[in-house]
Amino acid sequence: MGRITKVTGEFMGVRFEVKPTPIRFDKIMDERRNMLMNWYKEHHPKLEKKLNDDKVSVDDYTMEDLDGLNAWRLDEEFRSKYCKYTADHCLKLDKPIDSKTWKSDELELGTLEEAWDFFTNRRQVPTNGVGVL
Repeated sequence: MGRITKVTGEFMGVRFEVKPTPIRFDKIMDERRNMLMNWYKEHHPKLEKKLNDDKVSVDDYTMEDLDGLNAWRLDEEFRSKYCKYTADHCLKLDKPIDSKTWKSDELELGTLEEAWDFFTNRRQVPTNGVGVL
């Protein structure tokens, strides 16, 4: 099975196609969010509390909090698991990617995030029906 409109690209030198979106992709999104929130809870607990508090406004965030938002990218083990989880759910890769690549500082996060946006229907395929990343 596949998508009616194909979204294809290359990630870390490996061709891929964005997988069809399951009806309950919200479960996958929740798990991905939980992975991040658990990481924040362990490494940036004050930030995690703010993120989970609906009463916190953008003005309540400090520079330390803002730095913490992307700090997971510096944690090689976590980012490897998080990015692999994302790819496993949204990409049909032509061949497997080795663990060394998942831990690489050169990991193409932008491509992965763009494919995730197509998978979760946040980004739409162009009107000509062809999406190439």
